[in-house]
Amino acid sequence: MDSHATPPDVYEGLRRRLYAEGERVKVYAPDVYHGKDVTVPELRRRRGVPAEDPRVAFTLTETDGVLHWEPGYGFAAPSRRRAFRAGPLVTGRIVAPINFERLEPSAVGAFLEHFDRDLTPFCDLRHPENGLRELQNGTWSAAPARPRKTGRILIFIHGTFSNIANYLSELRVTPEGGALLDRMEKHYDQVLGFDHSTIALSPVLNAMDLARLFQDSKADIDVICHSRGGLVTRWWLEAFDSRARGDTRAILAGAPLYGTSLAAPDKLKSGLDFLTNVAHAIETTAGMAAGGFPFLAAVTGILKVISSLTSFAAKTPVLDAALAMIPGLSAQSQTSNNNELERLNQASSRKIEYYAVRSSFQTTKPGWRFWNFFVNIGDRIKEAGADLVFEGENDLVVDTASMTTLARPPAALDIPSGRILDFGINDQVHHTVYFRQKDTAEFIAARFGIK
Repeated sequence: MDSHATPPDVYEGLRRRLYAEGERVKVYAPDVYHGKDVTVPELRRRRGVPAEDPRVAFTLTETDGVLHWEPGYGFAAPSRRRAFRAGPLVTGRIVAPINFERLEPSAVGAFLEHFDRDLTPFCDLRHPENGLRELQNGTWSAAPARPRKTGRILIFIHGTFSNIANYLSELRVTPEGGALLDRMEKHYDQVLGFDHSTIALSPVLNAMDLARLFQDSKADIDVICHSRGGLVTRWWLEAFDSRARGDTRAILAGAPLYGTSLAAPDKLKSGLDFLTNVAHAIETTAGMAAGGFPFLAAVTGILKVISSLTSFAAKTPVLDAALAMIPGLSAQSQTSNNNELERLNQASSRKIEYYAVRSSFQTTKPGWRFWNFFVNIGDRIKEAGADLVFEGENDLVVDTASMTTLARPPAALDIPSGRILDFGINDQVHHTVYFRQKDTAEFIAARFGIK
């Protein structure tokens, strides 16, 4: 063996996926740029007025096995790269530089709408009724559906950066899940899925859309929802649902019922670093899976919006204001001033039969050293200089304690332990793979009586 051979690049796959997913939000590798080229002379002062380069540059770096995003390019490069405004020198090993064109504040809304349509095929912000589809022979209908007037309906409501197609692919990973899907169509009078905006709109508006779609229906409702879909479900059933209904049941999987630390403004930068590390670790760890969650597209899309509006080194309340430009995320922020969540959790309807699925992901597997920088659980000694995201148990995306709380004190109300599928502390079940677990399929079947 050649002792002088170049060691393998362990980040080659990550870099390739980063650039592929980044193009979905018009974030590119340094040598790929589809906008106006700005030359060096154009950037020089003219009559005392500096020309503004519309491009923004970031570099993904690695230090001691932990990935971080840093502003600016981490190398001196020839030709057109000199046209970029110099950023601070990066401090770690260079993994992947990126660039993108800065968004004007007036263009953020249109960007988020495009992002939603890319991630969620049936999503239509102007006509939300187009997002309602019916499960027919194991696939979602090509044409929009309308709720039945009577009978019993099952509806799937997805989470952030997701879509209803993911439910089908995830459940079919196991024989138990595939069999459950087959039985659903026979058990229910109608099985629906609601594809909706998860970035450009808050859960409250999604819930209002659902209430209008179901306003003429008297059917009984069962709901299966994931992540942010739990907030949509609760707002719909507890605040806006005007149906003369019978039974209403809902299974909430990994739902941020009083928010997630990942969406807190003061933890936003650390949160994007954390998700980037998670994306790399999941793809390189045997037995793990990403569950259809586009980690890197999500990271680069958020990075583009926030850094277009303010410096990524900004402190709250500046970051708070920037995050407010992404309604679907700010509505999930676990902060003391999230008035939307405070109102939701003042009380909860006891007429709705809620169930929950939750997990506490913890691991010491190789490739997960970054965990010590971002998560602090119990008496574990965290790394020096750590940028904490979670200060307690979580499933990689949502704080575990948030998944079963229906009302905060003084009207405290939790989902009863007998109605919870709890995977406990483990190194396999995380936020994006709940529905590929046979236990989840069996839990749904038992609670909803699907035989």
